Amino acid sequence: MLAFAIALCLWGAVAEAAYFSQQPQDKVVVAGQSVTLPCVIVGYRGMVQWTKDGLALGGERDLPGWARYSLLGDPASGEHSLVIESAELGDDAVYECQATQAGLRSHRAKLTVLVPPSDPIVEGGPVVRLKAHTPHNLTCRASGAKPAAEITWYRDGEVMHSAIYSKSLMEDGKRETAVSLLPMVPEDRDSGRTYTCRVLNPAAPAGRQTSVTINVQHPPSVTLSVQPQTVMEGAKVLFICSASANPEITGYRWSKGGIPISEANGDSLEVTVDHSYFTDPVSCEVSNSVGSTNVSTLVDVQFGPRLLSEPKPLTVDTGMDAAFTCAWTGNPPLTLAWTKQGSSVVLSNGNTLQLKAVTQEDAGTYTCKAIVPRIGVAERDVTLTVNGPPIITADATQQAVKHSKGKLECLVGSSPPPDKIMWTFGDMSLSSGSSGRFSVQTVNSDRGVVSSLILSETLAQDFQMRYNCTAWNRFGTGTVLVTLKEQEALPMLIIIGASVGGGCVFIVVITLVSVCCRHTAKGKKGTRLSKSDIRVQIVHSDHNAARGNDDEEDVKEPMAPNSSESPGTSRTEHSDLLEEEDDERSDIKDPTNGYYNVRGHEDRHITRTGFSEYAPNSRPVYTPSQLPSPSPLYGQQANAQTRIYDFSNRYATTPGTRSTYEQQPQQQTQQQQATPTIYPQEPMYSGSGYLPSTYGRAFTSYVKPASYEKVDGYENSDEASKVSSSSRFSYASSQVSSQQSDYGRPSQQRMQTHV
Repeated sequence: MLAFAIALCLWGAVAEAAYFSQQPQDKVVVAGQSVTLPCVIVGYRGMVQWTKDGLALGGERDLPGWARYSLLGDPASGEHSLVIESAELGDDAVYECQATQAGLRSHRAKLTVLVPPSDPIVEGGPVVRLKAHTPHNLTCRASGAKPAAEITWYRDGEVMHSAIYSKSLMEDGKRETAVSLLPMVPEDRDSGRTYTCRVLNPAAPAGRQTSVTINVQHPPSVTLSVQPQTVMEGAKVLFICSASANPEITGYRWSKGGIPISEANGDSLEVTVDHSYFTDPVSCEVSNSVGSTNVSTLVDVQFGPRLLSEPKPLTVDTGMDAAFTCAWTGNPPLTLAWTKQGSSVVLSNGNTLQLKAVTQEDAGTYTCKAIVPRIGVAERDVTLTVNGPPIITADATQQAVKHSKGKLECLVGSSPPPDKIMWTFGDMSLSSGSSGRFSVQTVNSDRGVVSSLILSETLAQDFQMRYNCTAWNRFGTGTVLVTLKEQEALPMLIIIGASVGGGCVFIVVITLVSVCCRHTAKGKKGTRLSKSDIRVQIVHSDHNAARGNDDEEDVKEPMAPNSSESPGTSRTEHSDLLEEEDDERSDIKDPTNGYYNVRGHEDRHITRTGFSEYAPNSRPVYTPSQLPSPSPLYGQQANAQTRIYDFSNRYATTPGTRSTYEQQPQQQTQQQQATPTIYPQEPMYSGSGYLPSTYGRAFTSYVKPASYEKVDGYENSDEASKVSSSSRFSYASSQVSSQQSDYGRPSQQRMQTHV
């Protein structure tokens, strides 16, 4: 008890003497650095120890078990500072210096160890592969830092402010991990850009950074073209599939209308197109590791109309509506036209033809026509059947030969077919079978039902009756009246045909005879005449006073000397006389046999003769006052001098023409007689109604004598010519011809030739 009291007294004495002159304070140290926590106790010579978070580190100076820990200073001086080498995160704690014997405790000192962040990590780096147009977050992570690191993003040196920052405590409860997300929607232009993640904290004020490069990848960009773009059906076209991709293309796939084309695997496709390429697209699908792109195109194929929907035939009752529908396709765009057979009226230009309240007249065949400009036309027919009362058609008058078999017919062409057809005539009615001379036959045909009333033998009274053909169906009744006409046994048409045929044969025979006679006359080609031995006399014979006055109005035209034209003469039996030659032969026989009988009205319509085809020359026409006074015979004058007349203005072949001639002065007459005339060979005339030139071998002029002698033979000839209606040419004046049109009366001019 005494010892305890002594110790207590000693402690009290020490306690009064010891105190802390330096105590540890809170410190912050960067991991890896050394730190000293001071502790100086004045007046204390006992044991001193440090605690770490309440755990005693030991009373020895070297602190065994704590390799990096030690006490620094002179214990005699009361120095007991704690030195920590290369501070670590584990050194982060609360420290206290205690003088155990003196019962002294220092202030608690908080040692904070700062830990720099690790190098930032950008997910996917150093080359971040992104899919174009797909949203993505660039992620930068800085872990193991105390405190948590701050993170900043840069794009090609430009600060990005859109990052999202977050941090979390690590498992040790002291360090933290910081994460920064940079949202972006990569575009192709972002490919190759550099993004930098920079991190820093108090332990690493200079900061640390990591950079990555963006590689924007995308599915193939495809362009599909066709060459040529517009083609006719059946032509070849080339499809070209142009593509660019990152990464590289891995394959091509072609299809048409969704159906793969197995034989196509490259970047081009050549095909022969038909109309289906106008509606079914051709597709090219290009793939790479990122994805695939499909592009389609149509070909502008030009083709004729093709039927898509065919119209269906209809059967409707009278008064109902009817509608037909047909659909066509074509390229270029087509035009539709609905028409009814037998009519060119366009009823509709649409796909549907609407007929309102149809009648039986609307029944028939309708045509849906499609027209593709410059390409082609196609059409489809559809039938409209309209149910209604019977429609009966028959000839109102039908013929039969008396006392022979006869037949009357009527056609019933309506829909539905008739239930009954009956013939009614007189007091009889017959729908089928036979009754006496009458029987009925019914035959179905494409046009309808034909009902025939057959008479085994026609009698006179049969041609006096009226026959009624009546038909019935469920819609009503139709009727038609028919009469029977007697027909001659030999049809008049056969008689007329035989008459015409006989007439034609007769004309041919007459023509052949005329040709033969003409060739016989041309056989006399060896005859020669001397112009000086021929004298032509024209004799007038008057029928009446009026006729004589008309003859006096004939205009005469003088003939110029040395004229090459031949005077107008009529064609005679000896019209083939040859021209005069200078060397006359003694054995020439007179081919005229003394006379030329000119006939004025024979064969008035001449289409081909032996006359020349000269057109009449233009010359003056003398009026009757300029002509010499007429004489009983061809205008005899008191002056009996010889005159020359030119007949180059030929005789008319039609009633409306007249002969003209002129008087020549006496001196011209003398010159005419002294000058020989050359007779040209002239071509055939074209039958123009004028005789511009006489036959080439006739005479070019004649000398009118001062007086005329009457030949007995002319009297008979005159009498015959008065009644003749077949003379060849008319010498009557145009005035007489135009006023009287007396083609049957000859003008009685005759040409008399003396050799």
